[in-house]
Amino acid sequence: MQPGRFLWNVGKGDCIGWYKNSGRIFTQNIMEQECMRIVNPITAADPVTNRTIEDVIRDFVRTSPMNRLEAFDNTQIFNEPLVGFADGDDPIFTEYKTVVSEKHLTPREALALHDEEGRTALTSPLPLSVISFVLPIDRGTRSSNALEEEGPSLRWNHTRWKGQEFIDELERHLVSFLEKRGVSAIAPDLTSAFKIDRFSGGIASNWSQRHMAYAAGLGTFSLNEGFITPRGMAMRCGSVVAGIKLTPSIRPYAGPFANCLFFSSGTCGACIRRCPGGAISEKGHDKSKCLEVLFVSQKPWIEGAHGEGYIGQYAGCGLCQTGVPCEDRIPVEPIEDT
Repeated sequence: MQPGRFLWNVGKGDCIGWYKNSGRIFTQNIMEQECMRIVNPITAADPVTNRTIEDVIRDFVRTSPMNRLEAFDNTQIFNEPLVGFADGDDPIFTEYKTVVSEKHLTPREALALHDEEGRTALTSPLPLSVISFVLPIDRGTRSSNALEEEGPSLRWNHTRWKGQEFIDELERHLVSFLEKRGVSAIAPDLTSAFKIDRFSGGIASNWSQRHMAYAAGLGTFSLNEGFITPRGMAMRCGSVVAGIKLTPSIRPYAGPFANCLFFSSGTCGACIRRCPGGAISEKGHDKSKCLEVLFVSQKPWIEGAHGEGYIGQYAGCGLCQTGVPCEDRIPVEPIEDT
């Protein structure tokens, strides 16, 4: 018998007993959490809270067959997620129109794309929240890419594209969960309104997942314009806007680059050395050079010059996210706002 196949009247003690006898190693805390979900499943009658949303996301990551790489013995794509929340009316979202792009959507503008009810969000005091999640990339994938110097490993390439398919499905799953409970919800990056604009300095989207994660207290930016979370920079992220009041997460950092060693102490710069195209320097990330690496220098990977099996529009690179101190952790202690 496996967890998840228990009858719902099975006791918590029986469930923990299964974990202890399964031959696998679990901490007491993990066993407690998993068994609480099994013995007390979420139902349509349960109130929508931060906790229930976290459980929905974690359960989907743990159980969905889409979170597996078929080409690599069904190994996991992403590990245990991080989940954060932000008030949909936080002033930071208006700031993103300057920081990211003047076309960047606020959460209210995003929800207004949903339906007639959503459009009233622009002028009414309806509560609004942003739910952001971070998906740490599996260690085996990270290790394979850290060995590369010119282009991504095959496993990293599959994680880039199969991982995005999973993220899209997770966002749809979360939207469905909320809508079934009467909550208006939307994944802005899955709508026709989502755009990526190219300009002389590079590209920018009108819904930046990294900036959503920053607002939700999940991490800060880095020299290479990656995003350093408590589980590191080798990750992917997604978000959903919901017409409900949720408790905002604390942003436990002093500024947008607090988790990066280069900005916090003037040391490191490992990502500079990892970039095969010179797109990263002490001045920051050159998006134009980065795009040249992705679509020109690494085109042979997609064409099969470095082995069969590469998929997607481009190889995926990710070299600056692996083989660096912030690959799987924050290399500095964040300083809390005062």
